[in-house]
Amino acid sequence: MKLDTDVAIVGAGPYGLSLAAHLRTRGVKYRIFGEVMRFWRDMPVGINLKSLAFATNIYVPKHGHSFPNWCRQNGLEDFEPCTMQSFSAYGLEMQKRFVPDVEEVLVTRVSLRSGGFELALSSGERLHASKVVVCTGLSGLAQIPDVLRELRPDFMRHTFHISDYSEFRNKNVAVIGAGSSAIEAGALVREAGGSSEVFVRGQEAVFHGRTPRERPLWERIKNPTTVLGAGRDNWLLQQLPLMVYRLPRERRTRFVKRYLGPSSPWWIKDRVLGKVPIHVRHEVIEASNAKQRVQLKVRDGEGGSRKVEVDFVIAGTGYDADVSRLKFLDPEILGRIDRIERAPTLSINFESSVPGLHFTGPLSFMCFGPLFRFVTGAEVASARLARRLGRKI
Repeated sequence: MKLDTDVAIVGAGPYGLSLAAHLRTRGVKYRIFGEVMRFWRDMPVGINLKSLAFATNIYVPKHGHSFPNWCRQNGLEDFEPCTMQSFSAYGLEMQKRFVPDVEEVLVTRVSLRSGGFELALSSGERLHASKVVVCTGLSGLAQIPDVLRELRPDFMRHTFHISDYSEFRNKNVAVIGAGSSAIEAGALVREAGGSSEVFVRGQEAVFHGRTPRERPLWERIKNPTTVLGAGRDNWLLQQLPLMVYRLPRERRTRFVKRYLGPSSPWWIKDRVLGKVPIHVRHEVIEASNAKQRVQLKVRDGEGGSRKVEVDFVIAGTGYDADVSRLKFLDPEILGRIDRIERAPTLSINFESSVPGLHFTGPLSFMCFGPLFRFVTGAEVASARLARRLGRKI
């Protein structure tokens, strides 16, 4: 098979751009596909970064180009909270400067071919690549609970698919979920002129405290500031980013599933508490289309139930790292991918059981841990993959 490129990168968000910048510096032949920073550009106004600014960068192999540096150069806040719009603008500038060859077309199919892979593009082009790196972030991974799946799409959507909350003006909306997406959706519906209430299945809705920019030395020693927030366990994960990978599989799986559970940032707290009802220990057990409204049956923590009728349901129910959700992967490839639960099993170099097929970002966190649920994991992934791919090709 004649190769058109050595490496094909699917996705042009922080992970894809960081990898492409490293490969470009190393002189590795690559092509990168996707709509640049699409996930971030589509974020609704009023939402800030959930991670710390210094931990949320496009990791180019050149000093002085972090997100906080860019913010200071542009007269913007360089410490939390920073807006999604500013991070999106930063990412677009880094792309133009360090990865100017992004092809803003979609990969519609990746298939196995002798010596590598064939990629079909939305432009109609077909190309051959020796290696493929999937950097699609959360795209395609939005999780809808079974109980909500029968609702019509004009009555229910996941937060991933909502970029403008003005459509909920004068509407009653039920938001399902306990994490930041659900809590933020509750605030945004209210601020758009609608009425919202949030239903949380668990015991509480957790809000992080604010980490001050300056802290006493003793406090910084006790709970050091890290890319995952203050804490000694977080510090260990930052200092030894591949430590989780080295754990026995069962222990690692338990750890990554429980560490850093659903929670909301401090800056959203004042926009919901006392303003948006948050019903904890409330689980939606039935949902049905009722003429032009939605009827929910909700069970409370005491075992009782009640019916709730609303105009719309928003699922802030997180994401599922299920590789089968990537519709552009050929069924033959999906059938050959070994998995930990639903996520791909990866080598220390992010390679799946299909030789030459790599995964980064959220799809890698079951193997590599919490760092890789966030943008900060791109620093380790891009550098390690670039070294590996540069040697192999």
